[in-house]
Amino acid sequence: MQKTEKFVLNLEVDPNKLDSKIKSFEYNGNHYLYVCHIDKYSDKAGGHPDDRPDQVKLLIKSFYGKYLNMDVPLKDLNTAAFNDQLMESINQHLLSTEPSY
Repeated sequence: MQKTEKFVLNLEVDPNKLDSKIKSFEYNGNHYLYVCHIDKYSDKAGGHPDDRPDQVKLLIKSFYGKYLNMDVPLKDLNTAAFNDQLMESINQHLLSTEPSY
């Protein structure tokens, strides 16, 4: 019986949009860039009317130029269910269907 390892990804979350940094990860032999931040503009007192501190904005870009743009509840980020959903979305939307050169 062959043992399969489950891929676990722990995304780093930046505190707000203005302080976001580009990060990367590798999955299934492919490299991805991502930006992940709390859905708020800045840490200024009073904030912005559109701030959602209970939500995370996640943008993932593949080497092939395809994107995934997600709004994720903060409490769900990096959970097993979220991880499974993210891997499924990457497999469906970010893997290249073009032949290699």
